[in-house]
Amino acid sequence: MVQDKTPQKRLQEEQEHKEHVHHTKINAAAIADHILGNIHTLHVKLHQYHWYVKGPHFFILHDKLEELHNTNEAWFDKIAERLIASGHKPASTTAEFEKYSMLSEDPADKYLKAEEMVENVIGDFRSTRGLTVRAIRLAQEEGDDAFEDTLIAFKDQLDESIWMLQAYLGKEALEDDDDFEEDDDEE
Repeated sequence: MVQDKTPQKRLQEEQEHKEHVHHTKINAAAIADHILGNIHTLHVKLHQYHWYVKGPHFFILHDKLEELHNTNEAWFDKIAERLIASGHKPASTTAEFEKYSMLSEDPADKYLKAEEMVENVIGDFRSTRGLTVRAIRLAQEEGDDAFEDTLIAFKDQLDESIWMLQAYLGKEALEDDDDFEEDDDEE
């Protein structure tokens, strides 16, 4: 019975289950731990960039980075709660988020030029989008329509943010995007 187990024993069983899934047949919930880890890292990076951005476009970027931070936070909660509603146990501690994040952060980034900060955010969004696409496909295979829908909406938000940040840099939405490279032979 669940009530007879200590919190430590329950956590140990959960972690053993997650390790088993990660090393056998990965599922959408396992990929979602990586997405949540990325979102957690983005929480810190977007805040750092929001605080330290400088230059002639300070007011625009300061506000945009705050908007991206707030949107990021909303998705953090929405994805985790969707997982819990489906019976999963998503990562929920800083240690877990650091373990699962595919992104990095650097205290020296506060000294980057504004355009470099934007390029880093685009790269992080693209990395997170790649994980999200993988999780969408797995959720579809697993028949988890609600989680699939949540992830599709999250991907849509990432795509829109990437497009807008690319436009800020004077680039096309898919320019420099390894996931969407055009075949030179087709041109």
